[in-house]
Amino acid sequence: MLSSAVPPDTRVRTGPRRARHLTVLLRASLRAMPKMPLALGGLVGLLTTATPALLHVGLGLPDVAVLSRVAAVAVALGAGFVLDDPAARTTVAVPVSRAAQRAVRAVPVLVLGTAVWAVAAAVARTTLPQDARPLFPWGGLAAEAAALVALSLALAAVGLRFTEGERGSLVAAPGILLLVITVALLPEGAALFLAPGHPSWAAVHRVWTGLLTAALAGGVLLAGGADSARLTGTRTRR
Repeated sequence: MLSSAVPPDTRVRTGPRRARHLTVLLRASLRAMPKMPLALGGLVGLLTTATPALLHVGLGLPDVAVLSRVAAVAVALGAGFVLDDPAARTTVAVPVSRAAQRAVRAVPVLVLGTAVWAVAAAVARTTLPQDARPLFPWGGLAAEAAALVALSLALAAVGLRFTEGERGSLVAAPGILLLVITVALLPEGAALFLAPGHPSWAAVHRVWTGLLTAALAGGVLLAGGADSARLTGTRTRR
Protein backbone atom coordinates (compact mmCIF):
# COMPACT_ATOMS: atom_id res chain seq x y z
CA MET A 1 0.00 0.00 0.00
CA LEU A 2 1.32 3.43 -0.91
CA SER A 3 1.99 5.83 1.92
CA SER A 4 1.41 9.56 1.64
CA ALA A 5 3.75 10.35 4.50
CA VAL A 6 6.55 12.82 3.80
CA PRO A 7 9.96 11.11 3.85
CA PRO A 8 11.86 11.80 7.08
CA ASP A 9 14.78 13.49 5.33
CA THR A 10 12.36 15.88 3.59
CA ARG A 11 10.77 16.80 6.90
CA VAL A 12 14.18 17.48 8.39
CA ARG A 13 15.22 19.74 5.56
CA THR A 14 11.94 21.67 5.25
CA GLY A 15 12.32 23.60 8.51
CA PRO A 16 15.88 24.88 7.95
CA ARG A 17 15.13 25.66 4.30
CA ARG A 18 12.06 27.69 5.21
CA ALA A 19 14.03 29.52 7.89
CA ARG A 20 16.71 30.41 5.34
CA HIS A 21 14.08 31.65 2.88
CA LEU A 22 12.44 33.79 5.55
CA THR A 23 15.80 35.24 6.57
CA VAL A 24 16.61 36.16 2.97
CA LEU A 25 13.20 37.79 2.47
CA LEU A 26 13.41 39.78 5.69
CA ARG A 27 16.92 40.97 4.85
CA ALA A 28 15.66 42.07 1.44
CA SER A 29 12.87 44.04 3.13
CA LEU A 30 15.43 45.73 5.37
CA ARG A 31 17.67 46.60 2.41
CA ALA A 32 14.71 48.07 0.52
CA MET A 33 13.84 50.34 3.44
CA PRO A 34 13.99 54.07 2.60
CA LYS A 35 17.08 55.16 4.52
CA MET A 36 17.61 58.72 3.30
CA PRO A 37 14.78 60.37 5.32
CA LEU A 38 16.01 58.73 8.52
CA ALA A 39 19.59 59.79 7.77
CA LEU A 40 18.46 63.35 7.07
CA GLY A 41 16.40 63.43 10.26
CA GLY A 42 19.37 62.25 12.28
CA LEU A 43 21.64 64.76 10.57
CA VAL A 44 19.27 67.64 11.27
CA GLY A 45 19.04 66.56 14.90
CA LEU A 46 22.81 66.37 15.26
CA LEU A 47 23.36 69.72 13.53
CA THR A 48 20.74 71.34 15.75
CA THR A 49 22.55 70.35 18.92
CA ALA A 50 26.08 70.63 17.52
CA THR A 51 25.79 74.22 16.29
CA PRO A 52 25.83 75.87 19.75
CA ALA A 53 28.59 73.49 20.85
CA LEU A 54 30.74 74.35 17.82
CA LEU A 55 30.17 78.06 18.42
CA HIS A 56 31.05 77.62 22.11
CA VAL A 57 27.71 79.04 23.18
CA GLY A 58 26.88 78.35 26.80
CA LEU A 59 23.26 77.37 27.41
CA GLY A 60 21.06 76.77 30.41
CA LEU A 61 19.30 73.51 31.20
CA PRO A 62 15.89 74.57 29.77
CA ASP A 63 17.50 75.59 26.46
CA VAL A 64 19.44 72.33 26.20
CA ALA A 65 16.21 70.41 26.83
CA VAL A 66 14.58 72.30 23.96
CA LEU A 67 17.48 71.45 21.63
CA SER A 68 17.23 67.80 22.62
CA ARG A 69 13.51 67.83 21.86
CA VAL A 70 14.07 69.40 18.45
CA ALA A 71 16.53 66.60 17.71
CA ALA A 72 13.93 64.04 18.81
CA VAL A 73 11.32 65.53 16.48
CA ALA A 74 13.76 65.49 13.56
CA VAL A 75 14.60 61.82 14.15
CA ALA A 76 10.91 60.95 14.56
CA LEU A 77 10.06 62.63 11.25
CA GLY A 78 12.73 60.60 9.48
CA ALA A 79 11.49 57.40 11.12
CA GLY A 80 8.02 57.97 9.68
CA PHE A 81 9.27 57.12 6.19
CA VAL A 82 10.94 53.76 6.86
CA LEU A 83 7.81 51.65 6.36
CA ASP A 84 7.12 53.12 2.91
CA ASP A 85 7.07 50.52 0.14
CA PRO A 86 6.28 52.02 -3.29
CA ALA A 87 6.27 48.55 -4.86
CA ALA A 88 3.74 47.09 -2.41
CA ARG A 89 0.94 46.81 -4.98
CA THR A 90 3.11 44.98 -7.50
CA THR A 91 4.95 42.69 -5.09
CA VAL A 92 4.03 39.04 -5.43
CA ALA A 93 2.91 37.10 -2.37
CA VAL A 94 5.76 35.95 -0.15
CA PRO A 95 5.72 33.45 2.74
CA VAL A 96 6.38 36.18 5.32
CA SER A 97 3.65 37.93 7.25
CA ARG A 98 3.07 41.61 6.72
CA ALA A 99 3.76 42.18 10.41
CA ALA A 100 7.17 40.49 10.18
CA GLN A 101 8.18 42.52 7.12
CA ARG A 102 7.29 45.77 8.85
CA ALA A 103 8.69 44.79 12.23
CA VAL A 104 12.09 44.00 10.69
CA ARG A 105 12.24 47.66 9.69
CA ALA A 106 10.51 49.27 12.66
CA VAL A 107 12.40 47.60 15.51
CA PRO A 108 15.94 48.52 14.33
CA VAL A 109 14.76 52.04 13.49
CA LEU A 110 13.29 52.52 16.97
CA VAL A 111 16.58 51.44 18.53
CA LEU A 112 18.76 53.35 16.04
CA GLY A 113 16.62 56.48 16.23
CA THR A 114 16.84 56.57 20.01
CA ALA A 115 20.61 56.00 19.82
CA VAL A 116 21.05 58.87 17.34
CA TRP A 117 19.00 61.09 19.61
CA ALA A 118 21.21 60.10 22.55
CA VAL A 119 24.29 61.24 20.62
CA ALA A 120 22.61 64.54 19.74
CA ALA A 121 21.54 65.04 23.35
CA ALA A 122 25.06 64.29 24.58
CA VAL A 123 26.39 66.98 22.25
CA ALA A 124 23.78 69.45 23.51
CA ARG A 125 24.75 68.61 27.09
CA THR A 126 28.30 69.83 26.45
CA THR A 127 26.97 73.40 26.22
CA LEU A 128 25.97 73.30 29.88
CA PRO A 129 28.28 74.58 32.61
CA GLN A 130 30.25 71.76 34.23
CA ASP A 131 28.29 71.94 37.47
CA ALA A 132 24.94 71.69 35.63
CA ARG A 133 25.75 68.66 33.46
CA PRO A 134 24.89 66.08 36.13
CA LEU A 135 21.40 67.63 36.25
CA PHE A 136 20.68 66.78 32.60
CA PRO A 137 17.50 64.63 32.76
CA TRP A 138 18.52 61.72 30.53
CA GLY A 139 15.67 59.43 31.55
CA GLY A 140 12.81 61.83 30.98
CA LEU A 141 14.07 63.24 27.69
CA ALA A 142 14.89 59.74 26.42
CA ALA A 143 11.31 58.67 27.18
CA GLU A 144 10.05 61.62 25.13
CA ALA A 145 12.35 60.81 22.21
CA ALA A 146 11.48 57.10 22.19
CA ALA A 147 7.77 57.90 22.42
CA LEU A 148 7.96 60.33 19.48
CA VAL A 149 9.79 57.79 17.29
CA ALA A 150 7.34 55.02 18.28
CA LEU A 151 4.36 57.30 17.62
CA SER A 152 5.77 58.18 14.20
CA LEU A 153 6.10 54.49 13.34
CA ALA A 154 2.57 53.79 14.59
CA LEU A 155 1.21 56.65 12.47
CA ALA A 156 3.11 55.25 9.49
CA ALA A 157 1.40 51.91 10.09
CA VAL A 158 -1.95 53.73 10.01
CA GLY A 159 -0.98 55.38 6.73
CA LEU A 160 -0.06 52.05 5.17
CA ARG A 161 -3.59 50.79 5.76
CA PHE A 162 -5.01 53.53 3.54
CA THR A 163 -2.36 53.63 0.80
CA GLU A 164 -2.25 49.94 -0.10
CA GLY A 165 0.88 49.48 1.97
CA GLU A 166 2.85 52.08 0.03
CA ARG A 167 3.08 55.47 1.77
CA GLY A 168 2.74 55.42 5.52
CA SER A 169 4.72 58.66 5.64
CA LEU A 170 1.71 60.53 4.24
CA VAL A 171 0.14 60.14 7.67
CA ALA A 172 3.27 59.90 9.83
CA ALA A 173 4.99 63.15 8.81
CA PRO A 174 2.03 65.56 9.17
CA GLY A 175 0.72 63.54 12.10
CA ILE A 176 3.88 63.84 14.18
CA LEU A 177 4.20 67.55 13.36
CA LEU A 178 0.58 68.17 14.37
CA LEU A 179 1.11 66.18 17.57
CA VAL A 180 4.24 68.13 18.53
CA ILE A 181 2.63 71.50 17.78
CA THR A 182 -0.44 70.54 19.81
CA VAL A 183 1.68 69.38 22.76
CA ALA A 184 3.79 72.55 22.60
CA LEU A 185 0.65 74.71 22.74
CA LEU A 186 -0.97 72.96 25.69
CA PRO A 187 -1.66 75.24 28.68
CA GLU A 188 0.68 75.02 31.65
CA GLY A 189 -1.58 72.75 33.67
CA ALA A 190 -1.64 70.15 30.89
CA ALA A 191 1.83 70.72 29.42
CA LEU A 192 3.87 67.67 28.39
CA PHE A 193 7.03 69.57 27.44
CA LEU A 194 8.32 70.80 30.78
CA ALA A 195 11.53 72.48 31.86
CA PRO A 196 13.85 70.14 33.79
CA GLY A 197 13.25 70.41 37.52
CA HIS A 198 9.55 71.25 37.13
CA PRO A 199 7.48 69.87 40.05
CA SER A 200 5.35 67.82 37.63
CA TRP A 201 8.34 66.37 35.76
CA ALA A 202 7.97 62.82 37.13
CA ALA A 203 4.19 62.72 36.64
CA VAL A 204 4.39 64.03 33.08
CA HIS A 205 7.03 61.50 32.14
CA ARG A 206 4.79 58.70 33.33
CA VAL A 207 2.43 60.01 30.66
CA TRP A 208 5.25 59.86 28.09
CA THR A 209 6.01 56.29 29.13
CA GLY A 210 2.33 55.47 28.67
CA LEU A 211 2.38 57.05 25.21
CA LEU A 212 5.44 54.96 24.32
CA THR A 213 3.72 51.77 25.49
CA ALA A 214 0.51 52.63 23.63
CA ALA A 215 2.42 53.46 20.44
CA LEU A 216 4.31 50.16 20.57
CA ALA A 217 1.13 48.16 21.19
CA GLY A 218 -0.80 50.05 18.51
CA GLY A 219 2.02 49.66 16.03
CA VAL A 220 2.08 45.89 16.55
CA LEU A 221 -1.68 45.62 16.01
CA LEU A 222 -1.70 47.90 12.97
CA ALA A 223 1.33 46.30 11.32
CA GLY A 224 -0.40 42.95 11.03
CA GLY A 225 -3.74 44.31 9.85
CA ALA A 226 -4.96 44.22 6.29
CA ASP A 227 -4.55 47.38 4.22
CA SER A 228 -8.00 48.91 3.73
CA ALA A 229 -7.39 50.09 0.18
CA ARG A 230 -6.13 46.68 -0.84
CA LEU A 231 -9.13 44.95 0.72
CA THR A 232 -11.48 47.35 -1.05
CA GLY A 233 -9.79 46.64 -4.36
CA THR A 234 -10.08 42.92 -3.75
CA ARG A 235 -13.79 43.18 -3.04
CA THR A 236 -14.30 45.32 -6.13
CA ARG A 237 -12.55 42.81 -8.39
CA ARG A 238 -14.73 40.07 -6.98
